[in-house]
Amino acid sequence: MDECELRRANDIVGVHCEEEECVYWRVIEHMDEHDGPQNGCAIQHFALLDGGDVMVAWLLSVKTRVERQEDGADRA
Repeated sequence: MDECELRRANDIVGVHCEEEECVYWRVIEHMDEHDGPQNGCAIQHFALLDGGDVMVAWLLSVKTRVERQEDGADRA
């Protein structure tokens, strides 16, 4: 099982990486840095976990807010 590195960095262990379902994967898919869409996690691509505990907590809060908003849109 590939574990979510962002959640693990926030002391939430054992949560499977959501891959294409994750907002941070979708960000990379829509970037055009090279010859087309890229695959993978923006957290890993930009080494965002190296930003320290405050950055790690903020990134998880962004992910959580986006997921809540998407869940609400799905129910409408």
